Amino acid sequence: MLLKLIASMVIVFIAAVIFVNSIEYVGCRFRLGSSFVGATLSPLFTSLPELTVFLVAIFSGLSSGEEIGIGTVFGQPFMASSLSYGLVGLSALVGYTLGRRKSSSLEVDRSLILPYVFITVLFPLTVLPAFISYRRIFGFFFLAAFVFYMWMMYERREADLIESAEPPYLCKIAPFPLAVALIQLAVSIVLLYYGSKGLVSSVDDISRSIGISPLGLALVVIPAATAIPETASALIWGYRGRDTLCLGSLVGEKILYSTFYPGFAMLITTWQLDIHAYLSVVTTTVVSLLLLYFISKERVPWYWLCSGLLFFVGYAILIFILHI
Repeated sequence: MLLKLIASMVIVFIAAVIFVNSIEYVGCRFRLGSSFVGATLSPLFTSLPELTVFLVAIFSGLSSGEEIGIGTVFGQPFMASSLSYGLVGLSALVGYTLGRRKSSSLEVDRSLILPYVFITVLFPLTVLPAFISYRRIFGFFFLAAFVFYMWMMYERREADLIESAEPPYLCKIAPFPLAVALIQLAVSIVLLYYGSKGLVSSVDDISRSIGISPLGLALVVIPAATAIPETASALIWGYRGRDTLCLGSLVGEKILYSTFYPGFAMLITTWQLDIHAYLSVVTTTVVSLLLLYFISKERVPWYWLCSGLLFFVGYAILIFILHI
């Protein structure tokens, strides 16, 4: 099981490297902004593993299937707000130390304010249907909010243009850059799917062998595993100094889990929540508000990103040690 886990992680990381290279080039060729590519296009591809896990969990027929599916919805934003942001902060520090960045702080475009406002407003609202019912009405509301967000980001697609990008890796053997970039993109999606599928499977086996509950698996293990594609992409962008793309890829993922995923889940589940969901909402909202403040100043210190690791460690203690 451990060898399968390591092999899957390697596949996913290689896929992320290919993905970053191709999506940057496509964004440059079509003159799209860093915030649009990072916060809109990138998450649509890198969230494929999470979508697979969510659908398999909901339609598995297991008694805990719905619990795992809903846990994934709330677990993923928590992982992005804690573990992923913390690793990005460390990546920026390493990049600065090795001379790959001009500053250890992330310099970002103010266009990222919009997605962070969406998260801080909408994600807390996902708990309301558990108290006042009308979950299907809320479900359609969140789906409509996702469509509205996509439209607004598209209207701002030329903000912070990607002026230059490294040619696709496969251009060394083929002289058609755009076609090669699209092929690379397709290959990376396939690798992301199969690598993440193997990763989730191996993590699931290991978790069951040590007796982790389905709720713990959904909120901690599975989101941590399936977040590797977008986290790896963000780490690479952060290391190279592509800061708006870096944070945009993570906030875009959280947008999906503040609009599309809860909206979809409210339509097909009973949407029964517990304390773990509420803890996820509190943590995600606090971290998002903090980042919103620094993004308004167009500069995010690396150590504030690393503060998310404290939330991750604290939550892990609650789950695995205190069994709350």
